[in-house]
Amino acid sequence: MSASTTTGLIDMETLERVAPVIRLTAHPLRLRIIDYLRREGGPRCVTDIGEALGSDQSVTSQQLRILRDQGVLGARRDGCHMFYNITDPSVLLLLDCIREHHCCRSSDGPTAARSAAQTAH
Repeated sequence: MSASTTTGLIDMETLERVAPVIRLTAHPLRLRIIDYLRREGGPRCVTDIGEALGSDQSVTSQQLRILRDQGVLGARRDGCHMFYNITDPSVLLLLDCIREHHCCRSSDGPTAARSAAQTAH
C-alpha cells in the first residue's frame, strides 16, 4: 500500500492495541454494566449492579469477572460484598460513540442516517 492510500488512516499498531478492548466490550450486558457504573459515579456491589440491570446475580458476576480480568474494572472486597468500579476510562469513549451514533440515527433507519451524514460532507 502506498503512503497516499494510508494517509489519514489509524495506524495498525493503534488498531491492534484497541481491538481487544472493543472485542471485550462487544457484549450488551458488559456495555450496560460499564454504563451503569459510569452513571453511578463510584463503586457498586454485584447485588446493586444486577438489580439495576435486571440481570441474574450469577450472570452479572460472570460478566464483572471478565471485565475485571481484562483490567476494565477494578474490584475490592468489603466484608462479604465485592464492589466494582471502572479502572480503564477509555471504555467510556465507546459509550460516547454508541450514544452519538444512536442519537444521530433517524427513525428511517441506518440508511437514512448514512445518507444524511454523506450529504453533510
